Amino acid sequence: MSGVHEPRQRRSREKVARILEVTASLLETTSYDDLGTKVIAAEAGVSVGVLYRYFADKEAIVASLMRRWLQLDVQIAERVTAEPLPERSQDLLAKLITAYADRFREEPGYRRIWYHGPRIASLRADTQKTDREIADLVHRALVRGYAMPDTDTSRRRGRLAVEVASTLLDLAFRDDPLGDTVVLADAALMMDRYLFAPATGAD
Repeated sequence: MSGVHEPRQRRSREKVARILEVTASLLETTSYDDLGTKVIAAEAGVSVGVLYRYFADKEAIVASLMRRWLQLDVQIAERVTAEPLPERSQDLLAKLITAYADRFREEPGYRRIWYHGPRIASLRADTQKTDREIADLVHRALVRGYAMPDTDTSRRRGRLAVEVASTLLDLAFRDDPLGDTVVLADAALMMDRYLFAPATGAD
């Protein structure tokens, strides 16, 4: 993990967790550009020297925070697909969309970083891995509960559907902190229709 020293002792892990939590909270009211490590350290109750023991700079703090969010994104898909499946596949996809929409509404700092945070190149591989894991979980649920064929085509469509859903979430919350409910509903509808559409000649 570039720019981050992974602590092994419990007290050190607690300090790192506090730094990340404070950073997320501060980002609710402070832009990324205006946020400094001195403010983060003071709010977290640690010295600047201690902060730099774990993080090389402000970007490293945010990168670590975003990696935690990516892990939570996978956990959301695990939880939703492990629950009793609703009668319709579209309702399952709507549950997933709602769960991710709640991140924008409730997770401190999440929406601010999504739209106004740094573009960290080192996170690209993590993001792609997360999307693949989510797509695989959704695919397995659709195969298990809705007679989705377990084929290379359906898996490819699942990966693309996750990418499209991410774009639609972006659109839903760009101008509305509560999310455009029409766009969110259409996201589930579009995913469902695409995932279960007949194979094309290209497939």
